[in-house]
Amino acid sequence: MHDELWAGIQLKLDHAWCHLEKMARSLDPPEQTHSNVALEASGAILGRNWQRAFYAHVDAFLSAARSIPEIIQCCFGEDRGAAIMKLWFKTTLSGPERARRRQFTKQFKPDYDAFCALPLGTSRHQSEHRIGYPGVEATVIGRFGVTYIGSPVRGIPMSETREIDVGDDPDLQALAAGQKRMPIRPNWHDFTIDRKPLFDEFEAYLQSAQSLIDQARRISEQVHGSQSLTTPPT
Repeated sequence: MHDELWAGIQLKLDHAWCHLEKMARSLDPPEQTHSNVALEASGAILGRNWQRAFYAHVDAFLSAARSIPEIIQCCFGEDRGAAIMKLWFKTTLSGPERARRRQFTKQFKPDYDAFCALPLGTSRHQSEHRIGYPGVEATVIGRFGVTYIGSPVRGIPMSETREIDVGDDPDLQALAAGQKRMPIRPNWHDFTIDRKPLFDEFEAYLQSAQSLIDQARRISEQVHGSQSLTTPPT
């Protein structure tokens, strides 16, 4: 029952998965076509700035995933946040529906609170309401052994050359000046969030979100059954 309400919740979860997939794809190297291979052999650095896309999808992921319990609450329980929702709840819904929604919120509260208390919920709050970005860090080792550390607000170089102590030697100076720049490309395991492996944490968060949806469905079946529910205002 209430498939039209569950559809939006599952869509939000799917969007979060999509952002996770796009984070991984933003790290892919350029396609190895003949022209790209030739360009890279000549010293060209190909590919867009992965950092802009990667961190944008991190932000979008956190926002989409963290919104799931709020949408569940709005569709099946009592949303006590925005004034418009309080007015809608009080003036539009029938007495029996209000009672059922309050019962849903009561039963759903332990699961709701547990999900909201997960560390990534705090990361989303930090990004959207505090400093503008979550605690994500990239630790990338370049081809010449140099370690680069970056974050959403501290980028790492797109390319590098080997450091050569040339001194006053003209031959070494010429060698250093003629070096081809090499791209710096991170892998998925180079990223952490709050010092934990980012991709592992994000996948676990989405699994928790799916478990939350499944539990909410069970509570809804007990409380609302086949009785109608009013779609929240848009």
